[in-house]
Amino acid sequence: MKTIRFSFMSICMLLLWAMPSMAQSSRLDSLQHVQQKIDQQSQQLQLQYDSLYKIIAQCKTDAELLVQYEVLNKLEKKSQQLGNRMRKVEGEIQVEQARIEQVEREANLAKKHAAAQAKSPVPLKGELNGHSWVDLGLPSGTKWATYNVGTKDIHGVGTRIAWGETATKKTFSPDAYSLNDRELPSYGGDANYDLATLQWGEGWYTPTKQQWDELIEYCDWDYVMINGINGVLFTSRKTYNTIFLPSTGYTDDETYKLKYTTYNLAYWSSTGARTNGAHAYIANYEQGYMTTTNRYVAHCVRAVCSTSDSATAAIPTLQNIFGH
Repeated sequence: MKTIRFSFMSICMLLLWAMPSMAQSSRLDSLQHVQQKIDQQSQQLQLQYDSLYKIIAQCKTDAELLVQYEVLNKLEKKSQQLGNRMRKVEGEIQVEQARIEQVEREANLAKKHAAAQAKSPVPLKGELNGHSWVDLGLPSGTKWATYNVGTKDIHGVGTRIAWGETATKKTFSPDAYSLNDRELPSYGGDANYDLATLQWGEGWYTPTKQQWDELIEYCDWDYVMINGINGVLFTSRKTYNTIFLPSTGYTDDETYKLKYTTYNLAYWSSTGARTNGAHAYIANYEQGYMTTTNRYVAHCVRAVCSTSDSATAAIPTLQNIFGH
């Protein structure tokens, strides 16, 4: 009897665990049903259009045309309403599909991470100065923050700044940049220029180009939607920890108008570009590798930290940057 009772309880637990996925699938089915109905209505509307155009072609007087154009205006309003409904439903379907994928992905990674933590002699997650980090199993030992500087929400944008500046502002343009006359090869860990160090304290700093390169090389990364927010999910191949970098967009003019907020994922490194003092390296998902941009542009910061000497040593000297 004990064996039977255990098996029954196991089945109950499995059903309870599966209920969220079943509910999500039910919602997705409902949304797709609505989508099909709107599509059918659109097809019927198209038939009405075709019929109306034939009638208009046969009109002989302005009065007849006026009557039919009024009918046409009504059809166009209905078409616009159907289009708006379809776009809304398609957006909800996209969010729901992403949510189902997220649940499945997190459940799978949680098991793998638990196994990795059981084998590790040290914690693979932690906090420094009240801000959380994860160990992604990188060769340098660098630990990455789980959210951007300026927020504690893993989906939040945080603070947008120009390279080497430590405060946001309303205008991001060449004339508004405060470091135009300063040669600054790198600033990692210097609170005068590093927003991460200034706001989060010693031990936190803006990652170097080398650290971004390492993250891109040693982690799997995919463009995903989490809780309705687009961004890139980096997944460790060793610890199965993840960090989510939301798409932040950027601004580079005097109006603070944000650009490419859906797909642009560009985060500052603390490494300047050697070409001249006007550029610095950014991690850009659209390119898939480190690129350069103007230093006066507004981007976000994802901080890194060290819980050992290995990651502290990852902050390069000027000799490491320029090779002399």
